[in-house]
Amino acid sequence: MKIAPYGLLSGIVVASIVQHACYWPNLPARVASHFGADGQPNGWMSKTAFTLLTLGIQVGLPLFLAGLGRLIGVLPVSMVNLPNREYWFHPDRRAATVDHMQLMMTWIAVLSAMFIAIISHLTFLANRSGGSLNEAVFLVSLVVYLGVVFGFVGYSFWRFWLPKEAKE
Repeated sequence: MKIAPYGLLSGIVVASIVQHACYWPNLPARVASHFGADGQPNGWMSKTAFTLLTLGIQVGLPLFLAGLGRLIGVLPVSMVNLPNREYWFHPDRRAATVDHMQLMMTWIAVLSAMFIAIISHLTFLANRSGGSLNEAVFLVSLVVYLGVVFGFVGYSFWRFWLPKEAKE
């Protein structure tokens, strides 16, 4: 159902705002905001700057991605990077092509929102304990996120391959 990813994205965005409201009182004045490959903090920000930046990314990036998906329906075909775009944007197929691309971008926005929420949570836990970032959870999350995003891209290349009857 097409409404599901939009509802899920809205829920994650609201949860992100609540997440930061709950974290705020428990963050130190100086927050570890960047971590090295070993999980140790190597960059810091003020509590306010960290929260505003992280929340801005956590809310802004997924909404930006979903918005890009919505733009596909109004952009000139020449601005859409798609294999065999002339075929897929033919008036007979345009609506289905736009729907698929919008849905894919919305799911990528959902995945991005979830991934950023996980990173935010890991950063909060590291700051609360004064320790390092949980590298195992971060790496598993990163691999899953990138795997699914690349899976969407691969599926789209497969989906928008030129059919045999169109080559003839």
